[in-house]
Amino acid sequence: MKTFALTALIAALPMLAAPAFAADEVNVSNGISAGGAPLAAHGVDLVTLVRDGNPVEGFANYSATIDGASYYFTSEENLKEFQAEPARYLPQHGGFCSYGVAVGKKFDGDPDKYVLADGKLFLFLNAATRDKFLEDVAGTTATADGNWAKIKHVAVGDL
Repeated sequence: MKTFALTALIAALPMLAAPAFAADEVNVSNGISAGGAPLAAHGVDLVTLVRDGNPVEGFANYSATIDGASYYFTSEENLKEFQAEPARYLPQHGGFCSYGVAVGKKFDGDPDKYVLADGKLFLFLNAATRDKFLEDVAGTTATADGNWAKIKHVAVGDL
């Protein structure tokens, strides 16, 4: 009986030691990246996107993991810049489509469809959702921020 209890405890340890993240708080791809966590932002270098307005795919050898998601960069310089100030580069609403969040959903956020507003990065499912966001940036952002507080910890499939 002691052996069974010890075996059960050992089997449960990885679950207890795993980060306490709720489902789908960051928009990531399926599977594990070379960084050891699911890939976020479609692998696009967020520093280059924010700084230059250019969505360029990064490389696995320049990766950082934040909140259980891996981000790729095109250079060591960009990686270090991100690590020094991740909040400056991380997309709003966990990288999900900000217009989708405004309507209570978690749609994919595509770094090719983005807006930089008030120093923040917003991603969108497509040009149509980006255009809807641009009709009222302040209002849609406020609605999305309010909804994000409610749906951040909710799995995509439960919305």
